[in-house]
Amino acid sequence: MKRIIVLAFCLLSLLTQAENVDPVKWSFSLSSKEIHIGDTIEVIATASIIPDWYVYSNDFDPNLGPTITKFQFAAENGYKLLGNTKAIKPKKKYSSIWEGDVTYFVEHAEFRQKIIILNDAPKIALTVDYQTCNDVLGRCIPGDAEFEFTGLTILPAKKITKSSVGQTDPGLQGKPAEGTVKTNDKASLKSLEAEKKKLIQRDAQGNDVSVDYLKSFVKKYSK
Repeated sequence: MKRIIVLAFCLLSLLTQAENVDPVKWSFSLSSKEIHIGDTIEVIATASIIPDWYVYSNDFDPNLGPTITKFQFAAENGYKLLGNTKAIKPKKKYSSIWEGDVTYFVEHAEFRQKIIILNDAPKIALTVDYQTCNDVLGRCIPGDAEFEFTGLTILPAKKITKSSVGQTDPGLQGKPAEGTVKTNDKASLKSLEAEKKKLIQRDAQGNDVSVDYLKSFVKKYSK
């Protein structure tokens, strides 16, 4: 009898601990350690997910049923959001329960949000709302996490150097500049210059025969 009581007590303790276990642990970082005013960087949110649990992503129809992961940034103060928060390589499957395709993460999740730094004291704070599920237990629970980046050192805007001014666009390399002559046209140009010098022609007596020569020149090159 005592053994049964002890066993029941142990099982109750394990169930209680399981109830208190958070299946998801979030961490946050920035894509660059050296940040200047005017830089475009990424806010990186990663989640560690315990076995048998998964987290829904944010890139499927939010009206399908499950709660997608949502990122809410505090009022933009010293920075500006660029586009939406992007999920990095989530898994995809058809859910017979929701009757549609869903995307999700197991073990590890990653999301990225691009921002532009506008001044030397940006206040970057965000909240994540998500849903994590366990098909073995047949259970889903909501979750949330908050984070604010503090103690950031933001350097002055990068200076524009002479070497960076007027640099050739890589996409234009190999293309002739406007107003220039292609290499294979040089021979024709020399020929035309030589012919042009002949436009003013005089005969043995010094008489100007340019008009007659011009007529023959036009007739020759208008064919």
